[in-house]
Amino acid sequence: MIPALLNKMVPAKTRTKSGKQFGYIRHKKIPQNENPGDCGVYSLMYIECLALGRNFDGLNDQIITQLRLKLAGDIYEEVTKTAE
Repeated sequence: MIPALLNKMVPAKTRTKSGKQFGYIRHKKIPQNENPGDCGVYSLMYIECLALGRNFDGLNDQIITQLRLKLAGDIYEEVTKTAE
């Protein structure tokens, strides 16, 4: 999925092939969800926080419904903008 997204979103002249391996950091204090149906929302919020350099201490089961609604609204807004 990620290679397909990169191919779609990154201009060909910007892309460069590299044999360099990806590095990783293992975070130890990550919020855990109790409802297995919320793992996608947790994952998206985690990725967003990492990309923006924010911590995710406030991410918990009590706010996940609001975050799900916010994500749905954001997606709807983007889709309707693109369709116009």
